[in-house]
Amino acid sequence: MVFSSIIFLFLFLPTILLLVYPLPRKAQNVALLAASAVFYIWGAGEQTWIILSVSLVSWLTALGIFRLKDKSGSSLFFLTSLLVVAGPLLAVKYIPVIQSALDNSSAPAVLYLPLGISFFTFHAISYVVDVRQGKIEPSRNIIHYLLYLFVFPHQIAGPIVRFSEIKDEIAARLRPTTDDVLYGLSRFGWGLAKKTIIADNAGAIAAAAWSQDWQIDTKAAWLGAAAYTVQIYFDFSGYSDMALGLARVFGFHFPENFAGPYRSRSATEFWARWHMTLSRWFRDYVYIPLGGNRHGRLREYAALLITFATTSLWHGATWTFLIWGGLWSGLLLIERITGLRNVTGWSWLRRPFMIAFIIVSWVPFRSPSTDSMMNVWNAMFHQTGIGLNPIVTTQLTPIGLGAVAIGLLTFLLPQAIGKRTFDFIALRKDGTFRRVVTPFVGLFALVGGATFSLWSSFSPFLYYQF
Repeated sequence: MVFSSIIFLFLFLPTILLLVYPLPRKAQNVALLAASAVFYIWGAGEQTWIILSVSLVSWLTALGIFRLKDKSGSSLFFLTSLLVVAGPLLAVKYIPVIQSALDNSSAPAVLYLPLGISFFTFHAISYVVDVRQGKIEPSRNIIHYLLYLFVFPHQIAGPIVRFSEIKDEIAARLRPTTDDVLYGLSRFGWGLAKKTIIADNAGAIAAAAWSQDWQIDTKAAWLGAAAYTVQIYFDFSGYSDMALGLARVFGFHFPENFAGPYRSRSATEFWARWHMTLSRWFRDYVYIPLGGNRHGRLREYAALLITFATTSLWHGATWTFLIWGGLWSGLLLIERITGLRNVTGWSWLRRPFMIAFIIVSWVPFRSPSTDSMMNVWNAMFHQTGIGLNPIVTTQLTPIGLGAVAIGLLTFLLPQAIGKRTFDFIALRKDGTFRRVVTPFVGLFALVGGATFSLWSSFSPFLYYQF
């Protein structure tokens, strides 16, 4: 079950709203947790026990870490706890790859990832580490902790929320205001439209281009890469909008996950705007523990490279993801060495460069193999063919081309437009304007997105695979 599916839109969400809202405040947590469990079991089935095990282990170990703090053996217990919590993710993602390398086989055995295991693991690790560092006290209420991990708006693909950010909202369970509900439903509708109208139609063009990557021509390569650039942003930011909107409807304020990344003038700025909750997770739990920028330039550069290598391997243990991470870490390193990351001017030159770099850098991320990646890159930079591949041409519908065109306009939006992808609708701080215009636009987007969901074939969110 996904947010854009017919079952979720017309059955699950209305049912949960009708069941949860009338309940007394203390009963809402239990009801919301039960609904979130149904949501997860619907997609994960028998693999649910793996996630439940990670949840219980992280909760119990955090209590143990808190009691053993500063005592003999606490560090060993902490490291063991992290390994146990991360164990299922490491096992299903990387053991097949290691086994394949040891056996000298071309294709690793397939172990299917439990749905959303990466994000469950990241949430659990952040909780355990924050307890260890004394930033939070562990929750002694298992319902509160499980709701933090399982609440369905963020359980599959984020955003990555810290326990400290919503623990008070879990405990208090204040009824959402009218403004919260209107904003939440409107933002959900906006995200749904981004997913079904723009991302899915742009994705069809990208899929057609990569399906013929061994004989792809130059025009199809650039069009496919541009289409995927549009698809991945509108797909993932659309999911984030839907997650933040649903969270607001149920009384939670999740952190923003995107802030107009395609308008960036540097790699540093891009990663401050793209998947922001993941970036801060790797910053706080990988980059800073490695020394960050506190121990000289060489240590800083090494920490940066290791952090990006870890980020790449998290996305997948393949050369294509490592190459993708290498491109970005290389550019980030150049900006730090030269001081370009601190330059604020020259937007007329830096933004076109970033536009081209972003499009080119998504090629290895999208490609299933290094051969596929090289085929597309070769076609992009060496003139091949005289026209578009017929397979690609069949996907060049007015809707598909319109989706790509609208998506590419995000590159051209001025920096002055607000940092968040939705709040530009509320142009004034006047509450009346926001209450009238925002819901109207959101309702329009919701109806449009739902219509496309009914009309088009099923398309899962891209980040479900991670």
